[in-house]
Amino acid sequence: MTTYPLIGPEMLEPMWLNRVRHGQHAATVDADRAVTVEGVSMRFRNESPEPGTPVRVWINHAGFFVCATEADIEQEAADLRASESAREMERRARLNRMRSEAEAFNARLALPVAWDVGIKDVLSGLSEASWGDGRMASTVEHVYLLEPLKAGRLARQAGDFLCTAASGTNGKRWSSKVIERAYDGDGRPYRPRPTCKACLALAKRWMRG
Repeated sequence: MTTYPLIGPEMLEPMWLNRVRHGQHAATVDADRAVTVEGVSMRFRNESPEPGTPVRVWINHAGFFVCATEADIEQEAADLRASESAREMERRARLNRMRSEAEAFNARLALPVAWDVGIKDVLSGLSEASWGDGRMASTVEHVYLLEPLKAGRLARQAGDFLCTAASGTNGKRWSSKVIERAYDGDGRPYRPRPTCKACLALAKRWMRG
């Protein structure tokens, strides 16, 4: 967006300055290539839009009066809306892809008992360190057993993680174990895929395909 520096009177009335200090103020380029805001005329420092062009005037971060055409300001706002819309569409598509990938992976994990996905009390949410789907990027998802599992020397109880028996840490150094859910691009919850390497190594014997 093109902005045009303005030059006002050397002495500005303090009450007028307080009125125009904040926000943008509508004006029109006059025949003398100046703009008038709240009764005070300001000249263009260099080039200017054509006379009759609607503009908005404001004080920039450096403390100087500038203006831009209404058309340029509206176009910039439209471009910003389009960019935000595109980012939102990409975010939704990415989260929906993650859901599809998780569902496809979990369908292959044919454990002989009911299971879910759990975490060791990791704070998760929509923050700078999150995936954008309600989970922290550092979250490790474990296979959380809903029923006892016995397979050779592997023995787990309901409520255990597949990777850790009750005789091990099994989350004891954590305040709690919770069932984990992620959210797709439409805000619908789903079961994320396990990411714990130890759980996946033990679950490999039950993986289809």
